[in-house]
Amino acid sequence: MSSHCSILVHISSDDIGDWQMALRNLANLVNDDSVETPPELMEVVVNGPGVRFLLETSPEADKVTRMAQSGVEISACANSLDRFGHAAQDLATGVTTVRSGVAEVVRVQQRGDTYLKLP
Repeated sequence: MSSHCSILVHISSDDIGDWQMALRNLANLVNDDSVETPPELMEVVVNGPGVRFLLETSPEADKVTRMAQSGVEISACANSLDRFGHAAQDLATGVTTVRSGVAEVVRVQQRGDTYLKLP
């Protein structure tokens, strides 16, 4: 569970086009100097079928790992991993789990942090 983010990005789609758009939007956000978005204050929570993009075997795994290495906290919903037959040890390097992705979203919003649903 995050205790430090100020921007939470929520992704749930398992459509490759949606996922790629979400990654482009994240890059655009980080690269826009008019909004303060240090990576260490960002958390990406993925739930539902979208968790497949966080797997080590995903074609997007390198991008996910680079994002985590830059300081972005990336969390996969453990409930979704279980539902779709994936294990936490199958996740790309740097990805952690939260018990419930939707509960993490609610916790962050209740704390008053910024919530962004992508795509």
